[in-house]
Amino acid sequence: MQPAIGNETVRNLQKTLDQSKGANSDFSQFLEKAINSVDAKQQSAAAHVMNVATGENVDIHGQMIALEEANISLHAMATTRDKLVDAYHTIWNLQI
Repeated sequence: MQPAIGNETVRNLQKTLDQSKGANSDFSQFLEKAINSVDAKQQSAAAHVMNVATGENVDIHGQMIALEEANISLHAMATTRDKLVDAYHTIWNLQI
């Protein structure tokens, strides 16, 4: 199960990616790979949590690593998004 902030962030990034497809395909492909990577880590962490919840014999150490990787990648993606939005606003407000 993904945290609510993770779902919202991935949806916002996917919407931004869909809007930028025609503008610059290299950058949009880079964003798509990054979003898919974050999503894969979130799904892996969710699968680990589900295994523990169902009572399966799991490696707790591996589970904690997967959860932290998902958390760090999500926060890095959100920070990158915030920096890109700030840069966009800065460029938008430039006086010509």
